[in-house]
Amino acid sequence: MSRLHLLILWILAIAAGFLSLKNKENPSSTTSDTKLEIGAAVLPSNLVDTIDELKVEKDGEIVTLKKTDSQWLVVEQNNFPANLQTLTQVFDTLREIKVAQGIGTTEQYYDRFNLNPSSEDRDKQPDSITLITEGKESAKLYLGKSREATGGSSKTAGRFIRLASDESGIYIVQQNFAGIDSDSANWIDKDFSPLREGTLKISVSAPQDDLFKAWTISRKSVVDDFLLEGLDDKKEETKTNETGTLKNLFSRSSFLELLSAEEAKERANQKGTREIEATDSSGATFLITIVPEKKEEQKEEAAPDQTAPSPPENFIASIKIINGPTKPEPPAADADTQAKAVYEQRIANLADLSANVNRLREKFQDRFFLLSKAPLASVLKNRGEFLQAKKIPKKKASVATRPIPAPTSTTSPAIPLQGNSSPPPSIARPTETQTKEKKVEAQPSGETPPPLPDSTSE
Repeated sequence: MSRLHLLILWILAIAAGFLSLKNKENPSSTTSDTKLEIGAAVLPSNLVDTIDELKVEKDGEIVTLKKTDSQWLVVEQNNFPANLQTLTQVFDTLREIKVAQGIGTTEQYYDRFNLNPSSEDRDKQPDSITLITEGKESAKLYLGKSREATGGSSKTAGRFIRLASDESGIYIVQQNFAGIDSDSANWIDKDFSPLREGTLKISVSAPQDDLFKAWTISRKSVVDDFLLEGLDDKKEETKTNETGTLKNLFSRSSFLELLSAEEAKERANQKGTREIEATDSSGATFLITIVPEKKEEQKEEAAPDQTAPSPPENFIASIKIINGPTKPEPPAADADTQAKAVYEQRIANLADLSANVNRLREKFQDRFFLLSKAPLASVLKNRGEFLQAKKIPKKKASVATRPIPAPTSTTSPAIPLQGNSSPPPSIARPTETQTKEKKVEAQPSGETPPPLPDSTSE
């Protein structure tokens, strides 16, 4: 071998070593050494549908969701039902994750992508999602830093991730997992709508207020108006426009915060307690207790020329289900076809209604909820706000006109008659015995005046 050939071999060896060292310092983003290829699904297609537990860790906090009897519960919120919409969005994201790019690298380079859970720098530790089936870990996904978009845009173009079971490298995916949250309060179902079957009767009382007069409104069916009970029918009547606001009591309402029993007791102002007993169209009866929250003193005084905004008034609510749906009474023998059809439908739905009430009992029983005043405004009213003085129907005005008085002969001129027409009955007609006065002429003295003509002569 000549010296020239030996020199060439040495140069090639040095170049190869340099490239190898450079690749270790800067992991290739186009290598095909990763286990998953571009376009491959990060998780098996059916894995998400088989899990019964999900753990999310972010910023040092963990939230755990467990599935029991086809219902997902948030463990850190005393097994309160989870928000299915939030959970579904996370599951859809996990199903759709695909590899946009693979980077073959080793553990020593995980810090660069914030994918090292053992990093001493807490800000560089990854978030994680753990999928569990029957108590065993099915998959664990580490979420690293976001990937910045190219072209000078400030937006992100996906995120760096790593599978705990895959040591071949890391991956870039299009999802940024913005909805992943470790605050358990953001995972619970905050819907507060216990009366879902249409309310038929509502009674409100104030056990701590002797001046409050209890009131009850009711109606025969969900299409009728609420009427106030105990009215003086001769003097009072219901303001149906006021009671109408109670037809959709707690409809589409949501609570602000889930409280513990200790928090509820500490923050409640018991003097303003209201008890609401409501019965829906299924026959289920609920006792809803609402107590105003204590108003905190203002820590900072407002400037002399400014008025401090009053804090929002909130209430602490609790629900007790007195009884579940009741079996409807059969219609009378002479009932119409529609009444019989409604009865048959209620009998068919009785099992579903019972299951729904049981779910409500699991969700609401022995818990305390912080509500805003808005959904409670109607039940906080006094009895007098639902009634008014009875309106007396006015008599209809008569369309008959008064008779016109007939003119007398001394005040009105005679009306000439035409032809054989009879005079109006209101005008006096001269009698046949009336005679015309003749003018008496003066006679010379000494002479006897001629006799007056007889009344019968002409």
